[in-house]
Amino acid sequence: MSKYISIFFLSVMIGVILFMILGAVFMGGGDPAEEVVYIFGTITVILLSFIISQLFYLIDTINKKF
Repeated sequence: MSKYISIFFLSVMIGVILFMILGAVFMGGGDPAEEVVYIFGTITVILLSFIISQLFYLIDTINKKF
């Protein structure tokens, strides 16, 4: 189980780092909508990271059965 938890946190950290880097490149200025974009982007990264870790778990479970 720790393998999947580490996959989850690794993908969250990579996603957040890439989101911040690309956000800094593409967004310049004090736009109030920038914070909203960061919030929704971070939520999306966390949810997609959860899906990625669940897919790894599902693939390992299927491989153990066959």
